[in-house]
Amino acid sequence: MKNRFVVTITDVNGSKQYNIHQYMKQIMLYIILLVVVIFFFSFISIRLLLKEVEQIEIKRDLMQQEYLKINEKNEQLRALVDEKTEELVKVSDRIEDLEGIVGLSDQIIEAPQDLSLIERVDLARITGAQKAFVMQLIPNGVPLRGSYRITSEWGARVNPVLQRTQPHNGIDFGIPVGTPIYAPADGVADFTNNGYNGGYGIMVKLEHSFGFKTFYAHLSKIVVNKGDFVQRGQLIAYSGNSGRSTGPHLHYEIRYLSRDLNPRPFIEWTMRDYTQIFEKEKNIKWQSLLTMINKLVEIQATPALSHKEQK
Repeated sequence: MKNRFVVTITDVNGSKQYNIHQYMKQIMLYIILLVVVIFFFSFISIRLLLKEVEQIEIKRDLMQQEYLKINEKNEQLRALVDEKTEELVKVSDRIEDLEGIVGLSDQIIEAPQDLSLIERVDLARITGAQKAFVMQLIPNGVPLRGSYRITSEWGARVNPVLQRTQPHNGIDFGIPVGTPIYAPADGVADFTNNGYNGGYGIMVKLEHSFGFKTFYAHLSKIVVNKGDFVQRGQLIAYSGNSGRSTGPHLHYEIRYLSRDLNPRPFIEWTMRDYTQIFEKEKNIKWQSLLTMINKLVEIQATPALSHKEQK
């Protein structure tokens, strides 16, 4: 009996005995032990896998954070590239000092320092025809028609991407895509491009007389070609949302001898308020400029020239 294992089962009907061989007993023990071992190792494996999954999720979160940081850095670098490109655009527009070329230096016309600018210009001698001629050549008024709102003024502002204060070289008009844009003065289409243009998007540059230039950025369509002569009030493009833009608008700039000017006094300049521009905009030597323009008007109005043109 020593190699036997007796199992007794008792119920209401009596007792029954079952003899199990000792080897069967060992086999059962081994099976039970195997199941316990499998369960134990499975439990350990699952815990290790769960821990590994948790570590993978942590690494994934870290990688996502790194990706967001890299993406933000790329946006900042792209904005810096756009900024440098805009600076290169400005550098490309550098021209020689026009006053030196046409002889409008300080030595030619020297006014007493105690006289006001308006007195030095001597507006009493400027006729209506001369005023109209000036406003035909120098940018004035709003380069669009109908209602609009100014969404960003000229001057320092916080760059929405770089989060630092930077100069804003123009005025932004908040208008729907497809709004017609008109030339504010006679000129030549110096630049027409449908590319990215350093964040400006589709852009037109007009070159006007006496060193003035106007820029129109974030357009949707251009209707003039490079080299085209345009007249004041002529359609040149349609507004849009191209380039680095946060919404549909027109970015409008005025430059004089490569210097950025505040467009506000120019868009408010009218025949009725003809003299205000001379006091508001101090970066232009109006006396020299208007004297030269008035001489051109006088030359154009001479009988000899008129008779020659009639022939």
